[in-house]
Amino acid sequence: MVVDKYHFRLMYATDFKKTVDYYARTLEEKVLIAFENVSEEANQVEQRTFERLGQSVDPEWYDPADYVEAARDAAIDFYIMVDGIKRGLLNLFSAGLYHLFEQWFFKFHRRELLYLGEDGKPNLINWKEAKDRLRDNYGIDVESFSSTGKINELRLVANTVKHADGSSCSELKKIRPDLFVQPDLKGDRPDIGFVTIREVFTPLAGEDVYIGIEDFKKYVEAVKEFWDELAAAFDKFEYPKT
Repeated sequence: MVVDKYHFRLMYATDFKKTVDYYARTLEEKVLIAFENVSEEANQVEQRTFERLGQSVDPEWYDPADYVEAARDAAIDFYIMVDGIKRGLLNLFSAGLYHLFEQWFFKFHRRELLYLGEDGKPNLINWKEAKDRLRDNYGIDVESFSSTGKINELRLVANTVKHADGSSCSELKKIRPDLFVQPDLKGDRPDIGFVTIREVFTPLAGEDVYIGIEDFKKYVEAVKEFWDELAAAFDKFEYPKT
């Protein structure tokens, strides 16, 4: 079985990029947009808290100043909670992006690189097998793609978001220590060596790992670039003469 390079570009590269583009737009235009009025919501929490506390005491002893700080604290707590949810969604979408990419690639591997009857063998459905077949049968080395480094970083991000501390997390800390530093601690300083990287417990709660929207966009471009590079590599492949 030989990969049809024309079919590949249409059914895999083009369709994958369309899917990823919509996935990214969903995050930016339908999910993150829900957080645009967080400050206003926090103000409403502060007002409702102030009113509730005022209603819980005897009016003769009511002093508004007694409840101003408590209401403000409630608003701050609300803002911090919502900000964590927002960051957790960025982490979640980043992890999902990698798995979307990986599942799409293994769909290609199972349908195009494996032979009839091999698709049901779990030991053949892995990156090493796919890379070996691309190299041996088509002379394509995906490790040489310019997108590979960023995709590997995304893989580490996905594993860290899912499992917190572990081998992937340790590796990610070495290559992207800035992802473990709260954005408000970074400021304008590119050197974050003075910041202690803490243990990672709850990335899905928006804590400990901080994937920014610009990081997410770079990951999106990397997975799209991979398919462009793979399509270009197949374009150069010469079918055997029959």
